[in-house]
Amino acid sequence: MNAKLLAATLIGLVVGQGLGAQSMSNRTSLGVQGGLALPSGDDLRLTAGTGLDVGIHATWALDTSSDLRTRLDLLTFAQGHQDVAAPLVQHLDTRVQGLALGCEYLYRFNGSTGRWGAGAGLYLIRWSVDSTNRVTVAGAGIAQSTGTSHWTREGLGLVGSYRITPRLEAEARWVSSHYGYENLPARLGTLGLLWRF
Repeated sequence: MNAKLLAATLIGLVVGQGLGAQSMSNRTSLGVQGGLALPSGDDLRLTAGTGLDVGIHATWALDTSSDLRTRLDLLTFAQGHQDVAAPLVQHLDTRVQGLALGCEYLYRFNGSTGRWGAGAGLYLIRWSVDSTNRVTVAGAGIAQSTGTSHWTREGLGLVGSYRITPRLEAEARWVSSHYGYENLPARLGTLGLLWRF
């Protein structure tokens, strides 16, 4: 699925949910989420440290056992650092961020009063990488270049949740995407809490 098709699908889901919100007002809720973002793939782990995941979401109860959740997440990671010794000495510092628009389907075990839920999600992620590359050339000194690059990629995810109270929920997600000019794998896990108003 390419990024344009995924964007159209996600926008269609969000608009469709918004149009149906009045008839489902007693089954809708808005909320915020926050937690940790943990790179799990080698490529993302090299360029980013542990990060934070914060955002907003809207949840629609489709029936007593199924929820549809749209969400907007900001993923911001600690600075990554790489040293390369050959052929030239290089020091590369990177800071990675992702802005993700997604839609998730959740199945609630034991109906609307059940505490456990599981499902899957589709995401459109705008990756940004700030980088500083310092190259040491023997006899010539140090050359430095800085810049920011952006890529928009689709993502797929698996979601597990546990309802602590009617308004507070713990969540674990695994998201797989790609980023960079070489379309490198970007896999990460998130652990967080969701609060519904």
